[in-house]
Amino acid sequence: MKYVPLYILFCISLASKAQNSFVARVDSTSMSFGDQQNLTLTYITALNGASPIFNTVNLDTCTFFEIVSQSQWIKTQSATNTTIVKKIRFSIYEAGIFRIPSLSAVAGADTLYTYTIPVEVSGIQPDSTGLRPIKGIIEEKKEWTDYLGWILAIIAVAIGFGIYKYIQYQKSKKSEEVIVPVEIIKQPYEIALEKLGALKESRLWEKGEIKDYHSRLTHIFREYLENQYHIPALESTSIEILRDVKLHIHDEELLKSADDILNIADWVKFAKGIPEESANALALGKAIELVLITKSDPLSNESIMAN
Repeated sequence: MKYVPLYILFCISLASKAQNSFVARVDSTSMSFGDQQNLTLTYITALNGASPIFNTVNLDTCTFFEIVSQSQWIKTQSATNTTIVKKIRFSIYEAGIFRIPSLSAVAGADTLYTYTIPVEVSGIQPDSTGLRPIKGIIEEKKEWTDYLGWILAIIAVAIGFGIYKYIQYQKSKKSEEVIVPVEIIKQPYEIALEKLGALKESRLWEKGEIKDYHSRLTHIFREYLENQYHIPALESTSIEILRDVKLHIHDEELLKSADDILNIADWVKFAKGIPEESANALALGKAIELVLITKSDPLSNESIMAN
């Protein structure tokens, strides 16, 4: 009697194992070429049975088996069992008899297999009236709209070519335009003041270049007098310059400034004299002052008209 509980337990274990099943079925074992139907996989186990691992890789190796769609594994439970179902929608595009391969489900130490399923696929049945002979190609009458693409392409090319030629013409036209520089004529006083300013910036007398400094100063001054009053100041002696300038300048102070500028330059150049340091800057200041006062001298205009 002591073995009865063990026997009962053994029977219950067998019963629970006997409940596990894995079944594959199709809607029909015959179908037409290209039709679709369902392959339904059903796994049934006890309520608290182990979750299985399904292996459907064999379907991927079937060249004839085309999967259209498939659902997830759907689990439902009753009072005693757990059912897991998956539906695979498939089609076959070949005529003949094919076998859907066996699939497996592993639950713990148990492996369950489905049976292979034969499916007969019939080809397309010809029309009972028979096939009509193939007719030759009938060429349609050409319309102008058939050439619309070519017409638009030609128009686009023509427009593009016209734009290109216009751009080239504009470029050539610009290249032919000659820019004539406008010569800006400076007044004698403007030229003199620019040169005197540059001489002042050079500070030659501070560098010991006394002779060069006074030579440049008198040249600028002579050039101004020649351009302003139209006298040959660059080629005349200091005495001749003063004689000619007196015809145009009547202010004694200005005449004395002109005389000082010319005389100190002659003394430095010919007698090798060395003036005081203040006298160098003073001579430059007198030259600038004389130019500023006489730049709009009406007598210079009268002399121009007389010449």
